[in-house]
Amino acid sequence: MLSNFIHLDDKPALIERAREKIRRWFPKVDFKKLGPIGFSKKGNESEIVSFGPSGGDYKIFKIGHKGLQKTFTDAKKAALGPRAEDIIVEDRDTIREQHQRLIETETQLQQAETLSSQREEEKKEVEVLRRKIVQTNAQIDAIQDKQGFNIESEAELRRLKQLKKNYQTDLENKKKELDSLTKKARNIEKEQANVDRLRASLAAKGSETNTMEERLNQTKPLDNVKEQESELECQNEEDQVILQDENASPSDIQAAEGRVAERNEELARLQTQIAERERAQPLSERVKEIFKKYGTVTAILLATGVTIGTVVGSITNALKATGKDLGKGLKDIGSKLASILPGLIGSIVSFLFKAAGQVVGFLAEHTWLLVLAAVAFLFEKYFKKQQ
Repeated sequence: MLSNFIHLDDKPALIERAREKIRRWFPKVDFKKLGPIGFSKKGNESEIVSFGPSGGDYKIFKIGHKGLQKTFTDAKKAALGPRAEDIIVEDRDTIREQHQRLIETETQLQQAETLSSQREEEKKEVEVLRRKIVQTNAQIDAIQDKQGFNIESEAELRRLKQLKKNYQTDLENKKKELDSLTKKARNIEKEQANVDRLRASLAAKGSETNTMEERLNQTKPLDNVKEQESELECQNEEDQVILQDENASPSDIQAAEGRVAERNEELARLQTQIAERERAQPLSERVKEIFKKYGTVTAILLATGVTIGTVVGSITNALKATGKDLGKGLKDIGSKLASILPGLIGSIVSFLFKAAGQVVGFLAEHTWLLVLAAVAFLFEKYFKKQQ
C-alpha cells in the first residue's frame, strides 16, 4: 500500500502542507473550528482527511490535489469561511471604491492653494468695506454736526445712510464667505492625514489581495491561468472598440478606460505568474507547451532553441564551479562536460525522434549531425565567454 511509503516523520510536514493548500482556497479558514486533520484510519491510509466529532472522517482533496471535495467543503462550511475567489472580488470592489475616494480627496487637497488665495482676497474685501463704513459714518456725522439743514443736505444724508446700510450688508456677506472658506481650508488640512492613511491602507490591501490571488492561481493548472489571461485580453479588445468609437459618450469612454487600466494591472500580475511557472517547468513540459501553441515546423525550431538554451545554461552553471582558474586545463572541462552531455544528447535525441523525426525525414535519419552541431555550438559559446 502507498501508506508504507509514508514515513512517520514525514507525516507532520504533509499535514501542514495540506493545511497550506486549504488556506489557498479558503484564506480565512479557522483550523480550530475545522477540527483535527490527519491520515485516514480506514481505507486508503495515505489519504489526508478531516476527522469529525463522531469519529467519522471527510476526504479533503480531489484526485491529484486539484481541488477540495464537495462533501468536505459542505460539511465544514462554517469553519472554512468565504472562498478566496469571493474575497478577491470583494476586496477588488473595496479597493476600487477607496481609490475613487482617494482621487476625490486628493482633488480637494489640490484646491487648498486656491482656497488660500480666495481667503486672502476675501480678507482684503472685508477690510475695504470696513474702511468704507468708517468713512461713510464720518460723512454722516459731519452733516449732522452742521447748523441747520436744507433739502440738499437731507438728501445727501439719506444717501449716505443707505450707502452705509449697503456696505454693512456686503460686509456681513463677505464675513460669512470668509468663515466658510476658512472652515473648508481647515477640513482640507485635516483630510491630508486621512489621505496618508488611505494610501497606506490601499497599498496594504492591494498587496494582500494580490498575494491571495497569486496563491490561488498556483492551485490552478497553468492552462487555466492562460485561459484567464486570454479572456482578459479579449475583454480589453472589446473595450478598445468603445475607446475608438467617435460616437461613444464621454461616460462610456471613461468607464472603458477604467476597466482597461484595471485589467492591465491584472494581466501584468498574471503574465508574471505564468512566466515564473513556465520557467519552473521541466524541459519536456516546456517543449510540449511550444507544440501546443505553434505549428509543427515553428515549434521544432523554437523547441530546439529552448533545449539548447537550457543545456547551455546548465553547462555554464556547471563550468562556473571550476572557477576562473583553468590551470587543470581541458581535463577538468572534459570531466564536467562528460557529466552533462549525456543529458544533452538524451534531450536532443528524444526531441528529434518524437518531433522532428516525424516531420523532417532528413533530421530523423541524421540525428548525429544535429547532436554534433549542438555540441560544437556549446563549446563555441563557452570559449567565447572565457575570452
